[in-house]
Amino acid sequence: MTEEAIPGWDVDKERLVAKKEMKDQIVLKVEDLQWDDHPINDLIKLCFLLTKKRHGVEGTVMIARVPVGDGIAEHNHEEAHDLIIPIAGKAKFWINGLGEFTMEKGVVFSIPPGISHRLFDVTEDIEILDVYIPPIL
Repeated sequence: MTEEAIPGWDVDKERLVAKKEMKDQIVLKVEDLQWDDHPINDLIKLCFLLTKKRHGVEGTVMIARVPVGDGIAEHNHEEAHDLIIPIAGKAKFWINGLGEFTMEKGVVFSIPPGISHRLFDVTEDIEILDVYIPPIL
């Protein structure tokens, strides 16, 4: 183990302590969260965990739920890097220039800004943790 300081890991600084009244903002149960319809497809549900608009963070973190038989059409994010982490289910995922991949737990997709991609052939309801940097909301 290294003794060198890692940028962003302030191991030698005074630590903040969470207060009990902060618990409901820090410990979240997925089933209790607000789920919104996707702006283009109301069968797809989105849960925004962190946004610049609501939380002042420099990224957007959300969970997306896509049901069997549905998908997300080809699109890109012109200015945002899209980190896609499947946490349940199974589907196909296409990345422009690379082709098709199986989207399932254990596979992470790191899509640079401007690269087209799409989700299709959902064979098991899929749940995705999606992180955008810089934020899209």
